Amino acid sequence: MKKNLLALLILVSLNSQAKAPDEFEDLTQGVEERVEVVLSGKKIGPFDATVSPETVRFTHPDQLIAALELPLPPGNADYEAILHALSAPLDRNEILACHDAFVQTGCGYLKTDNVAVIYDSEESRVTLFLRDDWMPVNGRQSLYLSADKNDVENALIHEQDLNMLAQADYSSLYLQNSDALGVTENSYIGADWSLTAAKSDDSSDNSADISNLYYRYDIDRRYYLQLGRMDNRTLFSNRGGNFSFSFLPLGAIDGIRAGSTLSYVNHERVSQGTPVTVLLSQNSRVDAYRNNQLLGSFYLPAGNQSLDTAQFPDGSYTLNLYIYEGNQLMRVDTTSFAKTGGMDDGRLHWFIQGGKISDDNNDSGENSAYQAGVRIPLFNMLSLTAGGALARGVRAAEGGVDVTPDFGAAGRPDVSVNVYRDAQGGHGDSQQLTWTAQGLPSLSLYRYASGDAGCDSGNNGNGAYTQLGCLKNLNASLTTSVSGWNTVLSFLRTENYAATRSWQSTNSFTDNVLNQTTGNAVSRTWQLSASRAWNREAWTISGTFGVFSRDDSGYAHRDNGMYLSLSFNKNPQADEHNRSQSTRFSADYRNGKGSDTQSSYRVSHSWYWDEKDHKELSVEAGGINSDTVDTALSGRYNGRYGNLNATLSDSYDRRSNSHNSALSGAYSSSFALSRHGLNWGGAGVNEPAAAVLVDVAGGDDGDEAQSGVALEARVGGNSPVSMSAGGTALFPLMPYESGLIDISDGRSAEQGATTTVLSGAGSSHVMLLPGKLRVRQVAAEQRFGYIGRLLLPPQARKYPIIGLNSRMLILTEDGGFTAQLTGQPRMLYLLSGQHYYRCPLKVQKRRAVVRYVGEVQCLVVAEDGLPKAVRDGELAGLKRRNALETAYGGKGK
Repeated sequence: MKKNLLALLILVSLNSQAKAPDEFEDLTQGVEERVEVVLSGKKIGPFDATVSPETVRFTHPDQLIAALELPLPPGNADYEAILHALSAPLDRNEILACHDAFVQTGCGYLKTDNVAVIYDSEESRVTLFLRDDWMPVNGRQSLYLSADKNDVENALIHEQDLNMLAQADYSSLYLQNSDALGVTENSYIGADWSLTAAKSDDSSDNSADISNLYYRYDIDRRYYLQLGRMDNRTLFSNRGGNFSFSFLPLGAIDGIRAGSTLSYVNHERVSQGTPVTVLLSQNSRVDAYRNNQLLGSFYLPAGNQSLDTAQFPDGSYTLNLYIYEGNQLMRVDTTSFAKTGGMDDGRLHWFIQGGKISDDNNDSGENSAYQAGVRIPLFNMLSLTAGGALARGVRAAEGGVDVTPDFGAAGRPDVSVNVYRDAQGGHGDSQQLTWTAQGLPSLSLYRYASGDAGCDSGNNGNGAYTQLGCLKNLNASLTTSVSGWNTVLSFLRTENYAATRSWQSTNSFTDNVLNQTTGNAVSRTWQLSASRAWNREAWTISGTFGVFSRDDSGYAHRDNGMYLSLSFNKNPQADEHNRSQSTRFSADYRNGKGSDTQSSYRVSHSWYWDEKDHKELSVEAGGINSDTVDTALSGRYNGRYGNLNATLSDSYDRRSNSHNSALSGAYSSSFALSRHGLNWGGAGVNEPAAAVLVDVAGGDDGDEAQSGVALEARVGGNSPVSMSAGGTALFPLMPYESGLIDISDGRSAEQGATTTVLSGAGSSHVMLLPGKLRVRQVAAEQRFGYIGRLLLPPQARKYPIIGLNSRMLILTEDGGFTAQLTGQPRMLYLLSGQHYYRCPLKVQKRRAVVRYVGEVQCLVVAEDGLPKAVRDGELAGLKRRNALETAYGGKGK
């Protein structure tokens, strides 16, 4: 009602002869409003409705029921019953609306066996309530997600990442591509391939590589079958079971693979642990305790609600749920709870594969490979992994253990151990430990060692397919905070124990030197550093101090030294047009026993424009000691058609008085080829992907109501895109993951009008397989505001007056009116009883989004004299609603 009162005030301010009415008898028939519909806490979107003091009636119930995404097909008896209920006037029940000023007991909830609403006039919001078995399926609470099937079609989703570099004596171009082509409901063709072109003064190299080209079929959301060329990247991701072998030969093959998958596992559900639900009779506060530890407080509406346990600690324990109504303890519920770290469903996972080794250059003629692996979860803290391979006739095996014991206040360390052996003497082992506990230093430890019988002869390994080296690495760090300083003590030991090869005439000079200096070499490095940041108004000051000691047996000296860095960053602050700037100064000093003292400095300034797309321009200058001066000019653009960046840099050597310049750039984008044509989109996800296509109707027929439409679309983690009528926008989407499609009215009004989304607005979740395209159809229009006084015959005032081509009409006793119309029509058409009227609109004044038309003489017109759009649109809909109400006898509650 706030909007209506505001409209009346504008009417009075622009028309001295109009006055606010003393009574609102005409308003009892209802006025059209744009209301936000909410179901189970989820915003469905804005919809037109006629709101009277007693009821709410939706103008387009068919659009609303489609947006609800109910588990009922059209034509189903329950579906038709809901549609009928949404078509009839619904009691407002506004007394049950919750307001911030006070929250009365029982507000915000309504139990119904049919359809009911709570209308909140302060927020222009309608909360919808349905019978329990009509409610949408809450797939986000299930362990496995289901892929969307409505408005989804097969398509070719292509992503490309182009990188280029050009300087005086060298140029390079690298194009990386990823493709997904949907085949059936549960299958697709995936591909990863690249093109490389490089040129130097005396040589050039052009090559193409296909690392993946396969057909994949998913079975019952838990298993898959894959045929074609495959490397190991899917095995090490959720798509292939998330295995973590460190040594097992798992290079690319041309063959077949079958196994279990974690692709469909619900990330939110896994991070939540076992579900914790509580039944509430009214709005309540729920406090969750583990013994005497308060894990969280939740303010929840009435109904069967689930707690967000993502921040609860891992482990298995009992939860006590204290339920408060109006801050009064009503009861205590007790439930068991278990949560494991990591992304897993707690079930056995496996894979088996076999085929020919891809791009094999082995002269022995044996190029087949067969592998299998299994991961077995035990309890909440232990997982066993085992794998075997027969590659080029050589048998190999690897076993692993992952354990996460719970030490309570001392934390929960994560320990992984892997051991590998093969029939030719190849061996390897790795250990990894991460341990973090509140109030204690954090420990990280990683050790890796591998080799085979050939390490002593200088001819090690079974070829590149095994990827075994003659090396040992140890990396350990201890991190803690001391008086606000983040302090890190680290140790790195690297040993290459391969036999030193003799000087090879076929190798380059550089390769021969590296072979001689690194063979049988051990490097040890200790480092202690402390860093801290301070905020001073708009500036952030960061400082780092460190000391180090490096001993490399491949060289003749030990290097001990220290380093110091200091930086000043001015934080960007956006203005009203989302423009901002930032400045950075930094200086570094390094002094070592075995190296020259080095001082470096750098200053940069950046400009940002984020009103629509992201645009960035930066200039930078710096140098090392007084010998070199480096400068760079760079730009970046991230938009609906991809991400583009480029840098032009120059390095000036004062000693030789020479310049060395370079130009580098990158472009990332995507496109989809489907029955909707070719649609170009933004940067992709760097693997076979899915996509969402937002299609806004209109814009190609010269309709003023559509030509200026502006709305905003956002999908997943992509940046929002501003769209207009007749436009499309493609959003690449990470497959197998739940994302969000959000369509809203544009933030800015164009041509003195506001944009209103008629259908397709609101938020909805989406989950797609690779090669699938979800099409979101959106209809929107521009709406213009008109005020003035209608001069109507006396008989017209005997009946309710309905605007036939207006979205909203408020009429006062003396004829003063406020109307909202689509486009800029020349006539306002009315219905009063059985008579139709046309009222010519001639704009006399205009202020903001409101047009003042003064006194308007309305004349009687026959139904045939109404425009076809009016007869086929609002008038036809009005007749259908009257017929439906008559058939069901009144309000149809």
